[in-house]
Amino acid sequence: MKNRKINVLQLTEGLGWAGAEKKLWELVHRMDSSRFNTLVCNFGMGDYFPEQLERLGLRYVTLKRRNQFDISLIWRLRELIRREKIDVIMSTLFYADFMAALVGKWAGAKAVFSWETISSPLWLLPRRLYPYRAAIKLADQVISVSQATAKWLHEERGVAERQITVIPYGVDLQRFRTDRNIQLKAQLGIPAEAPVIGMVARLQPQKGHTFLFQAARIIQEKAPQTRFVLVGGGPDRDILEKQVNEMGLANMVHFLGYRDDIPDLLNTFDIFTLPSLFEGLPNVVLEAMACGLPVVATPVDGTKEAVNPEQTGILVPVENPALLAEALLALLTNPARARELGENGRRRVENEFSLELQVKRFEDIYEKWVMKNS
Repeated sequence: MKNRKINVLQLTEGLGWAGAEKKLWELVHRMDSSRFNTLVCNFGMGDYFPEQLERLGLRYVTLKRRNQFDISLIWRLRELIRREKIDVIMSTLFYADFMAALVGKWAGAKAVFSWETISSPLWLLPRRLYPYRAAIKLADQVISVSQATAKWLHEERGVAERQITVIPYGVDLQRFRTDRNIQLKAQLGIPAEAPVIGMVARLQPQKGHTFLFQAARIIQEKAPQTRFVLVGGGPDRDILEKQVNEMGLANMVHFLGYRDDIPDLLNTFDIFTLPSLFEGLPNVVLEAMACGLPVVATPVDGTKEAVNPEQTGILVPVENPALLAEALLALLTNPARARELGENGRRRVENEFSLELQVKRFEDIYEKWVMKNS
């Protein structure tokens, strides 16, 4: 292996543009091309990601899944791994995890990894859980984004502790900076003097928007000038907009939908909030901290590993709008304290959650296992 690059296959269910695919794109974008050749392979779900790969000059291939139980994928994936002389396979999302573990070593790969990013109760459906448990034993390591997700992988999904390695998400500190953006605030129709509580999350029950609206009702009475900016699309938008109207919050809450200018939007916020019911390690919390924002969130899974209570933010119990409102009001009425928490958060991300550090950890583990199994 000293005389050639390590060939890495990044295997995923599809090439859409959700959270897992974005993090994969960041990783392959930053891998040292003098040491690693990267090939991205997907099973045909989504088609946005290829445009991003082409801009980077990276290769990708599609092995389209023809039906839910496409046995031919086993042989097609094996042929691809052999033809490309793949050394390392890393899979992202369930079907890719299953196929990589099942086929990887048989096809000649020296190391097989699975990248696990979330602790979702929906994942534990028997049709996923039992095939996963059988196949994942063949993988070398399951890479978790947080200690909480690692614990969940072992206790709920049956992954052996010896197989689990934690590599936290990393944030691109050049993209996510502490520059305020007053101009964009005006473009959004928000008065310059109005404090902004922002949330970037998919519009679905997991993220806890309903509890934020209940907290907003309390805040409306004590700080009516406050604005809530919600960034993200999702299946519940109509339901949530109806809730806002019925609660008399339409003048306070701004739904922006999907946006690709997240760094700029974060810099219009004064406080970031994420009252989720469960998470893996929410990358957007780290991005908010990188932008110098204090974070008010629920202590679920990896969130409590990112946010140091009373140092970089405030953690409140799940499904508790009264305490959520109390925490947000405490920062709204004490801007100096909010600024201190935000500054501490930026330093924490610089020291522990940079993208540079994340990529180095992946490069190191790839090299370690290739040398071990060569």
